[in-house]
Order: sequence, then structure tokens, then C-alpha cells
Amino acid sequence: MNLLTEPIFRAQIDQGLQTLSLPALLAALGRCEITSLTGLQRHQEDPFHIFLCYLAAAVLDRQGANDPIQSEAFWREGIRQLTGREDDAVWTLLVEDVTQPAFMQPAMPSANDARQLKLNATTPDELDILPTAKNHDIKTARANQAQADEWCYALVSLQTMAGFFGRGNYGIARMNGGFASRPCVELQRDRSAGGRWRRSIKRLLELRPELLDSPWRYQADGALLLWQLPWDGSSSLDLKSLDPFFIEIARIIRLKSENGALLALARPSNAARIQAKQQLGVVGDPWIPLNDAKKGLTALTVSASGLTPELLQKLVFEEGIKPAAMQKPTPDEIGKPVWLYVSVLVRGQGTTDGFHSIHLPIPAQAGITLFGGGQQRERLGRLSKEGLNDAKNMQNKVLKVALFSLLEAGPEKVNFDKREVSAWVTQSAREFTEAWSCGYFDWLWRTLDHEDEDQARLEWLNALKEKASQVLDNAIDRLPERQGRRYRAQVKARGLFYGSLYKHFPEIKEQHDAKQSA
Repeated sequence: MNLLTEPIFRAQIDQGLQTLSLPALLAALGRCEITSLTGLQRHQEDPFHIFLCYLAAAVLDRQGANDPIQSEAFWREGIRQLTGREDDAVWTLLVEDVTQPAFMQPAMPSANDARQLKLNATTPDELDILPTAKNHDIKTARANQAQADEWCYALVSLQTMAGFFGRGNYGIARMNGGFASRPCVELQRDRSAGGRWRRSIKRLLELRPELLDSPWRYQADGALLLWQLPWDGSSSLDLKSLDPFFIEIARIIRLKSENGALLALARPSNAARIQAKQQLGVVGDPWIPLNDAKKGLTALTVSASGLTPELLQKLVFEEGIKPAAMQKPTPDEIGKPVWLYVSVLVRGQGTTDGFHSIHLPIPAQAGITLFGGGQQRERLGRLSKEGLNDAKNMQNKVLKVALFSLLEAGPEKVNFDKREVSAWVTQSAREFTEAWSCGYFDWLWRTLDHEDEDQARLEWLNALKEKASQVLDNAIDRLPERQGRRYRAQVKARGLFYGSLYKHFPEIKEQHDAKQSA
């Protein structure tokens, strides 16, 4: 199972399904022939993409080249030169001798260390980074007829994305703490696998001198493929000993063949592979934005709420966030339609709290404003915050008041502290958030066509009103009510809705009165 010579990766291309070696896969990406990779799960796409980018960029740098469009032979020879070995053990999926490295599996100091290995997984998905509290979200150990490429994807996902998972299971350096997550943020002009890969590699090569001159003191000839180095489980590597494109590992894993099938063995470690805890994830990874707080920079950690409009607004307008290098436009991308791509697998303490991703369209004119700076950008940023504030007020001061009244059967005074009612209201409020979130940025980009900011905001208020009214109607149809006071509850709820609406948003009332008198 030599990745450099054997066709292991199942790839869908224009001509149909093919199996490719790793060098052939890189060559096909350069030609933009790859449509998808069979067996690659959605949450594994970004870790594998980043892995391929760091690998290809390292090869190009060592070869003194900068064009990612290269032949299969170029990639094979270049990858072999990275290891400096006479064999391909570093790129072989199964190596019986534990004192030798295997793909994403570190060498152990002696054969005796193999006795400490215990069965860890019998399928790739069991090895992967999707711990669930009750095995509900995604069933584990379901890939009983696993292919070799699925083991490769699981190894890359685990070794380059894992956080802390109990004693002896430490996380990666490119993450703000053991219970954090590793986001992926980038700008995309070409959303194809090959177009995305080629852009990322060019950006990496442009950023390399800056990373070498950074406070982390990376070395141009530093350690790159960290599983190639022997690891006793107790020693840690300093950042200053690494290449800026280092591909890290988090765990001591070895694959073994038993009765014709692969399984994974593992042993705990006494330390993280890289000594970088104090860096809080700030290690120069160009896909990770940084929180810019008073206490200093930290790698962005996404909460269980996911990619909320509030977080996306901060990413777009750099509100308290230092943008990832990959999300900055190249000169030829300004004035062209692009997408801001964001993904993250949110982690909790021993659980996975959900995979989130979004392709946020940024039209050409919006891009000119965003990336050009000046008063127009300030105006757009101001409207973006006003839009979020209006949505928050529409939810809390209008919709929720009506919902509480509805569920309490139209009382004289609404009680906002009833726990059993709050749960139903929260569910409807979430429905409202989902409804307006879909159109928030579309509205924001349209404000560039409005000279009158008040008119631009009124358009948004009307959209929020319609969505909130629809959520209230849905609640009337499905939420529990006291049957004897059903009609009263509905009338009172709608009355409170419009009363609160006109009180907190007088612009809507003025518009309504103007239509009535016309």
C-alpha cells in the first residue's frame, strides 16, 4: 500500500471513476480534473485539502518551482526527496516494523514499544475525530468494508485536527486549546477542487518568507513530515525546529493487518507532539483567523452555535478578528465575484458539537467596497451592525413578547420567567433566526445600490417583520394553547406583536400610515 506508486485514491473525474496514486492525484488536481474523491467524508475534505496543499507547496519550494501544474513523475520524485530515505516507508500505509515510520504513523524507538499498543479502531470512521456522546449523530464503526483511501483520510483527519480527548490523547498545535476547534477560512474564486488547491498553494509560497521571518523562528530546512521522526510519547518538538509547512501528528497510531483486514492500534502519550500550548493556536496557519482581544491574539474558536451571522459579520469586516491570510484577496480577485468559505468541526469535552460550513457569495461590487476600504466600506460595516441589531430587537422586543403571550393564553401581564414556556419560545426564536440569516448578506450587498441609508434599512425591517409574522403564524398553528382561551390568546398575541413592532420600529408604522392615507 505505497501511496507513491499504487493507485489507492478513488477519484471521480470527467472520464469517470479512476484510482490514482498520490502523485497522480496531485497532477490531476493541477489539471483541474478532479470532481470528487470517493470515500472522503464531508468533514474530512478540508483537512485533506490542507494536507495536500502543505505537501505540494513544500515540494515546490524544495524544487525551486512555483507552478502547481506538474507531472506525476515530478510529484513522485519531489515527495521522495522530502523524506531523504531510500525507501517509501513514510508513504506506505502498512509497515510491520514499528521502528520504521508508516503513513501518518510515527516510528517507535524500539520494537519492545509495540507491546504498549492496544486495539483502537477496526474501521476508519472509528479512528476518525467524531466522538459522539451517545453514538447518535453519526454511527461509529459503520465502514466495515473499508478501502485503503478511507484509512488515509481518517489518519489525516485525526492527526491534523484532533483536540484533547482524555489523558494521553493530546491535541494539535494549530488550535486554541484542547477543547477548541481548527477552522478553515479562505476566499475562493474557483470552487473546483483543483482551482481551490492551486490558489492555496500559490498563497502558501507567497507567505513562506513571512513565516520564516516570524517570531516562531521556523527553519527553511526544519522538520516537515512529523510522523517520519521517532516518537517515544514523552518528548515534544519546538516550533523553531520545524518547517513553516510542517504536517503534524497528534497521536501514536499504527495500522496492522489481521485476517486480511486493517485495524488501528494506539498507545497514549505523556506529552503533546509539539510544545506550543502557550501559543494558543497562533502558529502562522494561513487558514485560521485570530481573535484580537486585549489579552492578545488567540486562534479563533467557534462555539456550539456554529457559523452565526454575527460571527460571519466579524469575519467579513474584521471586527475584533484578524483575518486568515487565505481569506485575503489576490489583486486579480478584486472586482470579481468570489466566495468566503468557512468550515469548522466544533468540538466539546468528549463530543462533537457539529460540522458547519458555508460558501458566502461576495458579488463583484461588494468585493470592491469590502477590499478597497474608505468611506463606502465604513458605511457598509455600519449597516451590517445595524442590520444585526434590528434582527435582535425584532426577536427579543417584538416576536418573543407575542410568543410568551400566546403560550400563556393572553394574560394581562406577560411572565417571561416561566421555564416550560421559554423552551417553546426559544425553539420559535431559532426558527426566526434561521429565516432571516439566509437573506442577511444578500440585503447587505443590495444596500450598495441605495443612496438613502434609511430606505436601505427600511427594506431590511420589512423583511424581518414578514419573517417574524410568519414564525408567529406557525406558532399559532402548532404550539400548545389552553383550548378555552385559544381565540383570546391569538388575538392578544397578534395585538402585542404589532403594538411592539410599531413602538420599537416607528419607521414601519410611518410607512404603514402613509400607505393607509394614500
